[in-house]
Amino acid sequence: NDFRDFAKTPSPQLKSVSINTLIQEILGLYEGSPLKTQLDPHCSNIMGDPTQLRQVIHNLLQNAQDATLEGEHQSAPVEVKTEMVAYGELNGVKQNAVRLTINDCGSGFPAKILARAFEPYVTTKSKGTGLGLAVVKKIVDDHGAKIEIRNRMQEDQVAGAQVSILFMNLANEAA
Repeated sequence: NDFRDFAKTPSPQLKSVSINTLIQEILGLYEGSPLKTQLDPHCSNIMGDPTQLRQVIHNLLQNAQDATLEGEHQSAPVEVKTEMVAYGELNGVKQNAVRLTINDCGSGFPAKILARAFEPYVTTKSKGTGLGLAVVKKIVDDHGAKIEIRNRMQEDQVAGAQVSILFMNLANEAA
C-alpha cells in the first residue's frame, strides 16, 4: 500500500506559501519534544503545495526525532532553521532561494545508506518501510527544489545528520 501511494503522488498544486508558517503549524504536533527553531522572518514565500510540503516537513522532523532518540544525546534538540540565501545570478540579477535545514543529534547515516538514502526500501529503522525519504525526494523534485543529506561532524566524529532543502521557486519572483 505504501509503495502504491508513493507511485501515485499527485502533481503539486503550486501557490504562494510561507515555509515558516507551515513549519509552525507542524511544530504543534511536536509539543513537549526538544526542538530548537531559527526561522528567518525575511524568508520569501515559495511556490509550493502546502499539503505536500507539510508531509515533507513532518517526515523529516519525525526522522530527526527518531534518530536523536536512538543516539547518545537523546535530550538534544532537533534544530529547524530557515534562511534566505543567494545561489547565483541570472542575466546579471542576483538569485535568492529559501533554505530549510533540519539537524539531529543521532548517529548519522552509515556510508552505504548515505549514497542511497532516497531510494525506495532503503532504511536504517528496524520498523521503517524505507519509503519516507523516497517520498520526500519525489515531492521536493516536483517542486523544482534540491535536497541534500549529510552527516554532521564534530571533532572527527559523526554528530548527527543534516537535511537541507533549497527552494528556488520563490513566489515574489514567479510573478
